Amino acid sequence: MPKTPYPLILVEWDDSAQPIAVWQWVDEFASPEVVRCLSVGYLIAETKWALALAPNLGDVTAERAQASGIIRIPRSAIRKIHKL
Repeated sequence: MPKTPYPLILVEWDDSAQPIAVWQWVDEFASPEVVRCLSVGYLIAETKWALALAPNLGDVTAERAQASGIIRIPRSAIRKIHKL
């Protein structure tokens, strides 16, 4: 496996469900749920408030790597982090 300074991780996190697009009676609304998500990527940045994962890295042998598909996940939504 090629070496990179960015660790490969799997993040388990909670997200909101997609908004309901139609009118409905409030008393018929089902209890709100969260959506459990799994994201895998290279940890390219982290702060006290969020992680940034990139599922794709390019130019890994060059002085400056490129990334695409970067996702920011709030730390408050994270349930577990697994190093791969």
